[in-house]
Amino acid sequence: MPISGEVFRQLGRAAAGAVSVVSAYERSGDGIVALTVSSFVTLSYEPPLAMFAIQHDADSYTSMVVGNAFGVSLLGAGQADVAQRFARKGRDKTADFRFDQGIVVKVPLVPQAVAHIECRTDQIFISGDHAIVVGLIEGV
Repeated sequence: MPISGEVFRQLGRAAAGAVSVVSAYERSGDGIVALTVSSFVTLSYEPPLAMFAIQHDADSYTSMVVGNAFGVSLLGAGQADVAQRFARKGRDKTADFRFDQGIVVKVPLVPQAVAHIECRTDQIFISGDHAIVVGLIEGV
């Protein structure tokens, strides 16, 4: 018997694996949107491309898909609280959180992450209930 969509989402959130926070400036430029993803992967070495998937009903969907750049912060083992913060629903999750800023591409980044990746959005693909966002890696 197949599991429900909500149970599947809970399973995905709880699954172990590489955890990253993808962040971008809102379309208005006044704020920051961020979400925890386990779907971040490198895609190509030449040119250097990476990708992540975002669900259509995510609070940050429009800014992530319409924006021209995003940052990826690969979290360390001691940053579970950061991963949990940006995994929850609601636009207030970035309130009172201090982000660093990319050097090459001006994108928000989580301080003290294991690695920072600065990307310019290259392509968007729609697949099922997600968009796959492909970025050209401009800074690491």
